[in-house]
Amino acid sequence: MESLIDCFSFSNQQVVSLIGSGGKTSLMWYLANCFKNEKVLVSTTTKIGYPQKKSYDYFYTDHFTALGTQGCGITLAGTVTHEGQKLGMPELPDFPAVFSKFDKVFLEADGSKQLPLKGWETFEPVVLPQTTMTIGLIPISVIGEVADRQTVHRLDLFLRAIERKAGHLIDEQTLAEIIASPTGLFEKSRGRRILCMNQVETPQQLEQARAVVKLLPQMLLKRLSKVIACSIQSQKGVVLWEKQNKQ
Repeated sequence: MESLIDCFSFSNQQVVSLIGSGGKTSLMWYLANCFKNEKVLVSTTTKIGYPQKKSYDYFYTDHFTALGTQGCGITLAGTVTHEGQKLGMPELPDFPAVFSKFDKVFLEADGSKQLPLKGWETFEPVVLPQTTMTIGLIPISVIGEVADRQTVHRLDLFLRAIERKAGHLIDEQTLAEIIASPTGLFEKSRGRRILCMNQVETPQQLEQARAVVKLLPQMLLKRLSKVIACSIQSQKGVVLWEKQNKQ
């Protein structure tokens, strides 16, 4: 595997929405730190955990009209929720208007209650129209687990999307089906679409990730830019599939 950041091939200004389960917050902060010498905004369209450590240079919980007035570095912005444990989308009449003041914008746009997999309600994920890249995450390490309420957020919707019953063993086919389902991972995605299979730590898990790619239908692959297998924890990754640009 190579350095994870090299798998993404970022260029120019980007508004990146992270969706799915199994590593969104970790990947968001990893990517933000890779570009900390530029002007970077980290925020959410749903909710993210209130930061427990200072991973940013500037932090806004109000006075959002001043966003982007500082120099290079990471700006975290979000409205503190009533319980004080999370941040929601900044309360601005036109939050996306500030994106042009930053080189990179990273938005956590989905929630999974910290469970490995999920089904999606009609109102989620919340991917803004200004998104230039959607990164969909799914953890390979969930293979071998049982599909139940301990492993899947919104279990009923998940099972409906893949046409399975509760209690079945999650395998490569299960992951391929929830990724490709019309009501699955990429339903509301925008811009370039990257599938990122996280928690790939062993040769066996890498082969499982390759098997998932082989099971993805061509209709989905036509929508994707690339598929990455990675370990966000070790900051390593490999591109398993990439769309070939036509001459």
